[in-house]
Amino acid sequence: MKRIFEELAFVNVFAPQSVEKTTDKTTAFVDTSGAGEVAFLVSTAALGAGKKVTVTVMGSDQSTGASAKAIGDAVEFSDSVGTDPQTIVVSYQVDPANPRYIGLKFQHDGDAAVLCGVAVAGRSLYLPAANGWTVAK
Repeated sequence: MKRIFEELAFVNVFAPQSVEKTTDKTTAFVDTSGAGEVAFLVSTAALGAGKKVTVTVMGSDQSTGASAKAIGDAVEFSDSVGTDPQTIVVSYQVDPANPRYIGLKFQHDGDAAVLCGVAVAGRSLYLPAANGWTVAK
């Protein structure tokens, strides 16, 4: 049995930086071919009680994220306490009908600039043998 860090690939897609309130930020895009699911881990400093982070999964046919379009609706996450750093997990089930490259657009409504960073984790999709698991004679 593999340990979790041996099963998952991790990529830093948005280096930690100060993000002004109500300013859209977009991560780098990751190639989801060969993955079944990816999870974006959004880390923020304390936002303030009742403040929110809004995230939208974005898809593009280009690795640069050019001409990216929203995949699904924006989702809000609320900071109920307001004094602790936050980690938001956004899971995306890879869908071949959607673009190959996936990124995340986010913004917060805190009272001031907040330090934010985003990493993504993914597990390779298990595929059957090239011969389709048929008995070869």
